[in-house]
Amino acid sequence: MRRTTRYQYRRRKKRSQSLLKAGIPVLAVVLIVVTVLVIKGGKKIPSGPSDVSSISSSVTVSSISSEPVSSEIVPGPTSSELEEQRLFQERYDRAKNVLLANFTHPNYKDPDDLVYLKDVLGKKYKINASYFQLSHDTAYALKEMLDAASEDGITTYIINSAYRDRKQQQSFWDNRLAKDPTYGDDVYANPVKTVPATASEHCTGLAIDILCESVPHGTSDYKDTKEAKWLAENAWKYGFILRYPEDSTHITGVMFEPWHYRYVGKDVAKDIHESGLCLEAYLESLGLPPEAANDETTAP
Repeated sequence: MRRTTRYQYRRRKKRSQSLLKAGIPVLAVVLIVVTVLVIKGGKKIPSGPSDVSSISSSVTVSSISSEPVSSEIVPGPTSSELEEQRLFQERYDRAKNVLLANFTHPNYKDPDDLVYLKDVLGKKYKINASYFQLSHDTAYALKEMLDAASEDGITTYIINSAYRDRKQQQSFWDNRLAKDPTYGDDVYANPVKTVPATASEHCTGLAIDILCESVPHGTSDYKDTKEAKWLAENAWKYGFILRYPEDSTHITGVMFEPWHYRYVGKDVAKDIHESGLCLEAYLESLGLPPEAANDETTAP
């Protein structure tokens, strides 16, 4: 009987030791996992070693209650806004290389592609001087425009002035100052008709004075002629703009000249025509600093 009891005791003791040995690793793993989870959750370890479920619950709540994500959806640009941005970029790309020459943005670049108008226009149109020249593209655009006017029955245009070299243009300015030293002191309050070489579009090879047989000189009554009216309505189709409009003298600094046209290319001329702005105001509307435009001057 004692033998059986001792045997049973030893058996129970051995089984208890086995269970203890098996339980230690499991407990260690549980404690490690709990510790890691608590550290991540920023919570203190509960005092009771058996409260594993409360630890798990605490960690889960902590992770869910982290910084909330906004559910608000920020609307993107509409299709009409995207189209407007695209069109603006196209206008900007077309205008960024347009040369601006005026009092506040002097031009020091001389054209290198001049051609004689007599060689381009032939004898079909009246040219005041055989030495008149324009830049290549300007001259051929002028021919296209005059041909179109002829088809509309306007055949009496006179090319009164074209490219002028700097020496000639500067002499006009100097002579004017010799007569009146205050001339041009404030061109935006008192617009002028003559400008120095650096402000002259005639020195760029891109500008031309177009008059007619009934008004062969640059006077205000030219604007009422059929020739001037045709140009005002159609010149933009061929890449030309009226450079010094009547309502923009406070911006251009130059008196209204209904005979003075400037070549800027068909696309830009169309944009300017639709905007109703003078060249300075048009460039400004695109956020184009004229200085930046002049850094990369390319005709038109």
